[in-house]
Amino acid sequence: MEGGSLMANAGSLADGPLERLARPPSLTEMVITEIRELIVSGRLVLGEQLSESALAEQLGVSRTPVREAFLRLETERLVEVRPQRGTFVFQYGVAELRDICELREVLETGALRIALTRNRGELITRLEQETNAAEAAHVFDPGPYQAFDRSFHDALVKASANAELIEAYDRISGRVRTIRYRLTRSRRQIAGSQRGHREIVNALKEGRDADAVKRLAKHVYNAYEMFRRETEASRAGPNPSPGPKRNQKTEVVGGAVK
Repeated sequence: MEGGSLMANAGSLADGPLERLARPPSLTEMVITEIRELIVSGRLVLGEQLSESALAEQLGVSRTPVREAFLRLETERLVEVRPQRGTFVFQYGVAELRDICELREVLETGALRIALTRNRGELITRLEQETNAAEAAHVFDPGPYQAFDRSFHDALVKASANAELIEAYDRISGRVRTIRYRLTRSRRQIAGSQRGHREIVNALKEGRDADAVKRLAKHVYNAYEMFRRETEASRAGPNPSPGPKRNQKTEVVGGAVK
């Protein structure tokens, strides 16, 4: 009787495969994620020097996982390790911004082309789900909207199922999110982003694949132009530079006053 019960219990495993347990993240992975989000959200300031001991104390961990996190984030170029000086949050200028956005355009449009040949139906379904979720949430605050924007673009890249491309994209996504978080400030910008996502989805649903690729490239390029204008405006400060003083000589070159 007891043997039969054991046999019955053992046989129950044959009813179907067991669900695999997800591997919990390691302490170092958790610290990497936490520091990355502190940089993205602006709680750690661009160019700020980071202290292993201070972060370890605030996060309640030893210095070892913090040190390992710095090394990982350096590969993403979210931090810069300077010998004999320390570790600093990255900074960017217009040139760096251009390079990041150009690479992002290459990767995202490439991912879209690959995904259309491999998982067209799944790609469209997922992108439409992400777009619908963002629109239904009625998010008008730039901070919370970042999660929806990130989900759309991450879904697009992952649909390519190309591990090398996804890894390359992951290396720049932290910096892209950091820049976007600081420069997306208005409802108009959010509405423009959502409109761009919807136009890409509609083009795909209607079979206008080439148009969808062009719209995605424009969507990313528009982001660069917005970032560039915002960066230049923030550098100029709140007060416009004064014009030339009375009797000051001015030179006109190509229609511009110099």
